[in-house]
Amino acid sequence: MNPVWTEEDCGLHIWDLMRLQLGDLCDMASGKTPWPMRSCRRADRFQSRVVTSRNPKLAREAEESLTTKQRLASPWERRRPRTTQLRDMGGVSHQKFSAVDPDQRLFQPFPSEVVFENYVPRQFYIATLALRNRDKVPRLLNVILGNSPYFELISPSDEDYKVAAGMSSTYRILFRPDENKDYFDELIIITEREKFFVPIRAIGARAILDFPEQLNFTDCPVRFSTRKTLLVRNVGKREACYSITTLSPFSVDPSIGTLGVGEAMEVTVEFHPPKTGVYSSPMIVHYDTGEDVHKSLSGTAVDVNIRLDKSSLTVEKASITLSNQRSLVIHNQSAITAHFQWKRFVDQEEEERQKLRLQRQEEDKLHDVPKEHGVVPPLREHPSLPLCTFQNQGTEVQGDCMPFCNDIFTIVPMEGDILPNSSLEMNVIFKPKEARVYQETVYCDISGCETRLPLCLRGEGVGPHVELSCDQLSIGKVFVGSTHSYRVLLLNRGVVETHFSVVYPERAVGCCFTFTPREGMLLPFEHQVIGISFNATVLGQFTEEFQFSVKGSPEPLTLTVSGCVIGPAFHFDVSCLCFGEVSFGFPRTLCCRLTNTSSVPFNFNLRIPGDGSGAPSVTSFAQVSDSIGLSWRKRARGANKPAEFTIRPFTGTMYSEGHLDIQVTLCSNTVKRYKLALVVDVDGVGKELLSLPVRARCVIPTLRVLHPAVPFGRCSLKVPYQQMLTLVNDSNLPGCYWALPQENKAAAAVWYSSPEPRGIIQPHSSVEIPFTLEVQVTGKQDTVARVAVFGSKESPLKVHLLSTGEGPVVHVHPSEINFGSIQVLQDVSRTLHLSNQSVIPASFSAKMAGENSCWSIGPSQGVIPAKAEVSVAVTANLDDTEQFKDEVVLFIENSRTYIIPVQAVGIGTTIVIDKPFGPKLQLGPCFSLDPCCYRFQMTNKGRRTHLLYWTTEGGTTLQQCNHLPPISNTKGKVSSCGPVFTLQPLRTELMPGQTAEMVLEGSCRTPQVVKEKLLCHAIVGNEGVKNLIMQVDVTCEFIAPALQICTREITFRVEKHPGDVLTLQYKPLSLKNMCSLPLSVVLALEQPFSICTADQQPLPADAQPMKLRSGEELQLCIRFNPAYEEDLLIWAAEKALKIKFLEHPHEEQVTVRGEVSFPNLQMQTTALDFGCILNDTKDVRYMEMTNCSPLVVQYHWSFLKDSQVNPVRFMETEPLALGVEEVFDILPLHGELQPGQSQRVAFTFFGHANTVTQVTALCRVEGGPSYKVALRGEASHISYLLDTSEIDCGLQVFNKVTEAAVTLQNSGKLGFAFVVLSPGTGTAASPLPGMPLVVPSTGYVEPGKQQVLKVYYLPGVPGVFCRAFQMQVGHLEPEKISVKGEGTFPRIHLDLPRNIKGSAKYEKILEKAKEKLDKGSQRDEAVALGEAVAAEPRMDDSGTLWDVQLQMQMEEMLIEEHALEQQKALTSRPPEDTAFHQRVHRRLLKAELPEYILDFGYVVPGDIHTHIVKITNPGHYPASFHGDGYVLYNTGFSVCLDPVKRLPYCETKTFEACFDPQSASLPLGKVDVLLPIKVTRGPTFQVRLRAVVAEPSLCLSRDRLEFSAVQCGQCQEETIQLHNTFQVPCKWSISVNVPVKEVDKHLPASEHQKLLEEMKSTPCVFEVLPSAGTLAPGQQCRVQVRFSPMEEKCYRGELQIRICQSSQRLQVLVLGHGLEPQLEFSPSELELGPLLPQSCGEEGAVVMKSPCEVYSLEFDEQHLAEEQVRGKLLQTLKDDNSRSSLLLPPCAPGEKLTVEAQGRGTKMKVDVVDPPGKVVKLGNLWTGQTVKKIVTIANNSAAPLAFKLRVTSTVPELQEAGVLCLKPSKELKLKRRGDTCKVEVTFCPKRRIQPFTTEVLLECPGLVRSLFVVRGSCRGSLVSLDQDHLSFGAVVHRSYTCQCVVMRNTGDRGVR
Repeated sequence: MNPVWTEEDCGLHIWDLMRLQLGDLCDMASGKTPWPMRSCRRADRFQSRVVTSRNPKLAREAEESLTTKQRLASPWERRRPRTTQLRDMGGVSHQKFSAVDPDQRLFQPFPSEVVFENYVPRQFYIATLALRNRDKVPRLLNVILGNSPYFELISPSDEDYKVAAGMSSTYRILFRPDENKDYFDELIIITEREKFFVPIRAIGARAILDFPEQLNFTDCPVRFSTRKTLLVRNVGKREACYSITTLSPFSVDPSIGTLGVGEAMEVTVEFHPPKTGVYSSPMIVHYDTGEDVHKSLSGTAVDVNIRLDKSSLTVEKASITLSNQRSLVIHNQSAITAHFQWKRFVDQEEEERQKLRLQRQEEDKLHDVPKEHGVVPPLREHPSLPLCTFQNQGTEVQGDCMPFCNDIFTIVPMEGDILPNSSLEMNVIFKPKEARVYQETVYCDISGCETRLPLCLRGEGVGPHVELSCDQLSIGKVFVGSTHSYRVLLLNRGVVETHFSVVYPERAVGCCFTFTPREGMLLPFEHQVIGISFNATVLGQFTEEFQFSVKGSPEPLTLTVSGCVIGPAFHFDVSCLCFGEVSFGFPRTLCCRLTNTSSVPFNFNLRIPGDGSGAPSVTSFAQVSDSIGLSWRKRARGANKPAEFTIRPFTGTMYSEGHLDIQVTLCSNTVKRYKLALVVDVDGVGKELLSLPVRARCVIPTLRVLHPAVPFGRCSLKVPYQQMLTLVNDSNLPGCYWALPQENKAAAAVWYSSPEPRGIIQPHSSVEIPFTLEVQVTGKQDTVARVAVFGSKESPLKVHLLSTGEGPVVHVHPSEINFGSIQVLQDVSRTLHLSNQSVIPASFSAKMAGENSCWSIGPSQGVIPAKAEVSVAVTANLDDTEQFKDEVVLFIENSRTYIIPVQAVGIGTTIVIDKPFGPKLQLGPCFSLDPCCYRFQMTNKGRRTHLLYWTTEGGTTLQQCNHLPPISNTKGKVSSCGPVFTLQPLRTELMPGQTAEMVLEGSCRTPQVVKEKLLCHAIVGNEGVKNLIMQVDVTCEFIAPALQICTREITFRVEKHPGDVLTLQYKPLSLKNMCSLPLSVVLALEQPFSICTADQQPLPADAQPMKLRSGEELQLCIRFNPAYEEDLLIWAAEKALKIKFLEHPHEEQVTVRGEVSFPNLQMQTTALDFGCILNDTKDVRYMEMTNCSPLVVQYHWSFLKDSQVNPVRFMETEPLALGVEEVFDILPLHGELQPGQSQRVAFTFFGHANTVTQVTALCRVEGGPSYKVALRGEASHISYLLDTSEIDCGLQVFNKVTEAAVTLQNSGKLGFAFVVLSPGTGTAASPLPGMPLVVPSTGYVEPGKQQVLKVYYLPGVPGVFCRAFQMQVGHLEPEKISVKGEGTFPRIHLDLPRNIKGSAKYEKILEKAKEKLDKGSQRDEAVALGEAVAAEPRMDDSGTLWDVQLQMQMEEMLIEEHALEQQKALTSRPPEDTAFHQRVHRRLLKAELPEYILDFGYVVPGDIHTHIVKITNPGHYPASFHGDGYVLYNTGFSVCLDPVKRLPYCETKTFEACFDPQSASLPLGKVDVLLPIKVTRGPTFQVRLRAVVAEPSLCLSRDRLEFSAVQCGQCQEETIQLHNTFQVPCKWSISVNVPVKEVDKHLPASEHQKLLEEMKSTPCVFEVLPSAGTLAPGQQCRVQVRFSPMEEKCYRGELQIRICQSSQRLQVLVLGHGLEPQLEFSPSELELGPLLPQSCGEEGAVVMKSPCEVYSLEFDEQHLAEEQVRGKLLQTLKDDNSRSSLLLPPCAPGEKLTVEAQGRGTKMKVDVVDPPGKVVKLGNLWTGQTVKKIVTIANNSAAPLAFKLRVTSTVPELQEAGVLCLKPSKELKLKRRGDTCKVEVTFCPKRRIQPFTTEVLLECPGLVRSLFVVRGSCRGSLVSLDQDHLSFGAVVHRSYTCQCVVMRNTGDRGVR
């Protein structure tokens, strides 16, 4: 029996059975447990509540580490089984109700999935399955397992049985695997209520690749490939067939492959980020067994320090066709080799959009090519060359990287690489093509930078310098037609040759000039003579501008030519041509003479402006003649006026002093007065040079009709009658008349005409006009005829022609026509009789009354002779099956109209088919699987819509044929089947007149005869019933290709004995067509077989398909070539003769096989490689060979020797004479093998010391081939190489694990093992600080292979480190490998004081740092770094002098102390606790550092104080940092500090800190906030921001001012004092408030507005000087208040003192009284008596009393002199800009004005506002760097100031141009009292400069003083040699001697 381990869990019996082997009994007795199996696994179709590990290796190892008891004791996982069917419990049990929920199963399986694992093939295993009854009553249970050869179910009972409530039934599953692979099956559990499944799964061996869980790329350059190589092993139990996938920007190589069990390989992971930021991506390893393993890839992309030395480059001016250049430098201060390329666009997105736009343009051009090259068919069939060109251009656009390409700017080189920490200089070449300013922005696409670096290129092109010798040319007066010549010079004063051309103006005079030459080349400093020819053709003054276009010059040269052209003189002999009154259309002629009085002949043209330009006017004689086709009325309506004047001659030549007679004829066609002129045009001179007036008047004579009515009496129709009409002319002028023809004669009732319609009537005479009349209709007629007068626009004369007409009488029979029922779409006729009862012929016409009538009439019109009868046929053609009614309308010309009713009923259908279709349709035979198609058209020729439905009725088929049926059996036997034929479309709606395409298709997969009936039903119009309108019987015979083949397999067998000769073999083949249709047969057969004719002649390769008629037989033969294979090996060929049919997809095959046998052997291998063995040892290998032929084989072994090559080679030793037989041996050497017999051959290799032997063993077979076996062996010793024994880590972050690689290479021929002695503990992610960790620590290296050892080291503390470990290879001595470097951390330094005073911890650390620095170990570095941070050290609150290096040392000591405390916690945790180790590593940098202090002092609410803080990176590691601005929310503080990435060493970043108390509504008092600045991977620096919020206030000396009485025109001043007693500046202002009387609101609007304007314009009597100002803390100020009354009254006002940004309000009450002087005149009125003109006058006296002095403004000389003095004083005040008025003391009456001018010099106060301390710190720069500082200068003097600034320095390097500059360098002007200006100090050193201090002097007239100080230095290289010459002395010929020169670099940077 099978021994079983049994345990009970939760009341259940659980079985875990081991393998059944006899030897296991002893193992079980001793406590050993064979391989167990697990009974709980997650299936694909079941959901698990346990999340498995993503690393299958860890999960598998954890499970395999459990013992059997641990597995049994572990809790099981329950899953709900998959239910497939619910059953009716009533049919199998009386217990229809269950206590178990319907969604639960009655039986719970344990386990829910049976899993076998870790099994051995060809063994068997047993698992148990327990099913527990969850109900409260017994239930039936049945378990079924399918027929599986691997699984077997062992049940406790063979039949269904009941399981008690709560009890379990146990089943056993027996598993017998054949191989170690996956198996799956299912158990079917059937209960009374449901049926569900329990899966059985067997999991075979798996492959596991030990990839790390995560791989991190830290701080990798952006757009640069960073690679990491992983050593991956297959630690599973199966060969790994894998594929690796990941997401961009990560990639893996190789991504697919195979790795054996225990083997290792190198996998390279590449990280190429396109943008900065953090990237993460899963790396999924897919196994061929279906598992996917997820790993984590992460990386951080940053910008590296790569920059251009300038962002804008301006190239000096260059002439066109010449070039200029400037240099540009790219600095690569990173550790990567940067690849750069200059691009046109700012980013890749813009570049892609440009590519897309160009691609679309190329596609548009490609589509337009056929249009551009015409539409000729040959051009479309054969693509032309432009089409291919456009396609190539589109391909180039796709692959183009869009580099920068410009004809003006060229950058050399355009693309390249820049080594780490180096610079590359390149040239920008500027070559302009035009004279203008060029500007272009290019972008440097460089790896390591996310965005492309912009560079703005500017340059100006200079054009040629070309001038004219003169720019104006005056030619004076010239005669018309004369020719004159001139010359000008075109001078080239430039350095480049240029092309010129003359541009003519578009005006007429410009065409008279000719320039020679018109264009040409002008060499530098040469001139060109330009000839000008002028031929005058236009009279008058002219001025023309001719432009000379010079290539390359933006503006053309202009030559202005001016002059005057004059012409000849002539006149007429009369003053006017007067024609008087003329009759319309009657011509009249007058004469005149033209005389030329000049001596110049000329050609003339005569014309009369205003005359018509159309055809000549019509004369009355032409109107009367018959030659005129159109009447004058139609001519008058023409587009152009007629030409009424005729001039003879109208052109000619007038000789000098000659004359010419001229005739002018007027034939007027216009009734008007003529006021025109005869003008003379002279060719080449001008138009209308002379005119002669022409006068005339055109009138039309008045004509009348003597008798307006002409009677004709009764007239027969269409019979002509004639009468005479009399016309009378009573005027004095002749007239012309015309009897107008009848209009619309065809529609007129009466026709009339005149045989003599036109004529002339003389003055005072009359004429008779004949009229002929013909009546067309019956009845009385009054016809009006018209007679027109030639030229008259009035209505013609009317004549009434009176007549009466008569017509014929016709009788019609029958009166109505009834057709009855007739077929639709067919013609049916009836006859209608017409009888003429009159003696006059009658014309008739007939038509149907309805539109689109179905009836037609023939003839429809005709003539009925007098007393005769005519028959008319009425034909019906109905287009619908309904009743039709209509009427025949018969018209009798000049008689009555008759109406004859007609009716008919249509029968049949209106659907018409264009082909024969019914009632029977025979389609004939057709191949099956080939659709039989019959197409036809159906047309609805009716007038209603037809909805057609096609169906199949009674479909019958003949008996189905066999695969190859005889033709005679395909007919006569009928069997039913489904419809074969289909009609498309089955449903058709045909509108009237519409045609539908119909397709009848039949398809049958089996050969048979098909007969079906097609029925067509129709719904016509709105009828709701289907009517059968058509039925068709369709018959078709479907057949298959039937080909009779004589045989299906042809075999050739040939045995080749020694001495036999191989010949060709043939076998016959016959084919016969057994079907009723002809067949096209295609035969195909491959070599070594071929098809031949019956006479064994091969068929040609390009033979056409063979046609076989029905019953025809084809005779062929098959040929086999046994000598096809040239070697002597056994071979066999099997091909298929493929027989295809062009008419059917059916295919036949005939198998053709050929076999050729030779004496052959089968070797187990063809090469034996003994590898490399130790010296002086031997190795034996075996190989088996078998006789695989049916013949007896005789063989013999030997060695294949080469006399020229020795197969034995010696290495590292002297060669010995060894033969091949001494190295290799073979047993047995010869023998004989029967068919199928095998022989084992032994090969022995003797390893002589340091030898390599390679030879070929040859086995010869008699009558067969020879077999070669390559033998190779080698003997050697162990050898290895290490790529390095010292690992230099350089600068590393001390809390970051650094990774290095050491390559161990097996350079020998033997593999060896290695081990690392005392390897470090921990993991690769978390090694112990200070201890190197080597992975792997042990291993084996194959010959020629190498092993990469990963060395992980965590410094743990800042500072220099050096550690070592040992590695032993084989038995050799251990190798020592050292690891060294320096641990550091990113840091920053702020130019702020530190808060150290009062902290014992910081003061103690400070003392230790000072002691350490006193040793001088880092003094040199401190000097250089201190100058970079600040040229002058800062002071803290305690007055301690801080040094930058001292602060750095102090920070390192604090972090080191903190790091050592954290490392103590690492020893208490195991190395596997990775999460704890990583948390400790992050806490290494969380040390508390001293705070920085930024104190804003006192700040007034509303003011915003700012401070610029400089942040410098004092460490060698690039620093990235950011400030936490959220802590400053609602504190009033704010900082403009953006995140900074990778700030390089010694570079500075500034940010602005602001304090605005009003924005946060802060109360008065102190504000203190702590701002953290977090350094990435570094410590956090705290900045404490402080400020005191205070409000300004003032104190007044008094609050009331009373002025004494002041006379108007005078003023009085009083003084008050303001005092600022607070610590903040106080800005104040004073305004005067004077009470204003109110204006009455009831006044009119105009007066109300007037009073308001007067009140506004009234000046204030109180004035305050100054009215505003600013007081510093503790400062006092005096304010003068002036009282100037305007009238005599009391004044009262208030002075409002407002303090800016303060709630305090102060008031001063002001009182004053004004006095106004009064003048008294006596008498008040002076009366003077009457005076005579020119008398002496009269005088009167007036007495004036005044309290003040009075004088005359116009006549008082003293007043005028005093006014001049006042004017000069006021002008002086205006120039001073200090006062606008002048106050003088009052003068006594009669006293003269006395002015005493006094002045006082003021002190010049010029201060430097920024920087504080008047010291500009430029810092310590590198050569090539540039720094700019801004200095703010303020003029605090009471007077304006003008000055200049100048730099004084004795340092030679600073005196060079462009090193130390001030901008602006011109004179500066500042207004008085607070005016400021900014001065830019630029420092651009070109070489090394020692630290310097120089002064900037202020120079103004009479004064030179020092204004501020500039400090700085420049670091650079300073190289010197110890000697400046070398003396070698005498040297022997062809020998050499050496001397040494010492080169010293005393500078600050290295030299390459």
